[in-house]
Amino acid sequence: MDDYQKRTFYNEITVLKDLDHPNIIKMYEFFEDRKRFYIVTDICKGGELFEIIEENGRFSEKDTCILMKHVLGCVNYCHLNNVIHRDLKPENILMEKNLEPDSIKIIDFGLSCKSDRAARYSEMVGTPYYVAPEIMKQNYGKKVDVWACGVITYILLSGVPPFNGHSDKEILKKVKKA
Repeated sequence: MDDYQKRTFYNEITVLKDLDHPNIIKMYEFFEDRKRFYIVTDICKGGELFEIIEENGRFSEKDTCILMKHVLGCVNYCHLNNVIHRDLKPENILMEKNLEPDSIKIIDFGLSCKSDRAARYSEMVGTPYYVAPEIMKQNYGKKVDVWACGVITYILLSGVPPFNGHSDKEILKKVKKA
């Protein structure tokens, strides 16, 4: 594990210790030895939302509403607790049970940050398909998570991303134009 991976891993541990929400993965224990890190969390047998979208295509409007209500509730909880996730995407939403849109867990808080109300950030983070234009301008706050929720909603309803391309550079160029 390189220094960046260690830093994001320890960041995730620190953030998860302070969060307690039914739609955020619960960390019960954390261990490390000379070679590995271990995190004991909830079990989510339904897989990644991304995999489910790939297998089944679009979601119905009803299921999308149910799922996004839980995602947005989780984002609101994070923001009220001064946490910005900064990498919301279907790969970071686990289903506790397969195809039940109300049984989700948000994971991967490695890129998240603690934030006060007015804080602005300049670090380039996130996954190109879900990155808000403000991140590319290197002047952003909590609303970047809301942008990602909009992209996820679009994907759930259509089965495809709103900004697509053959490379990260091409995707980011389209996102920047919004």
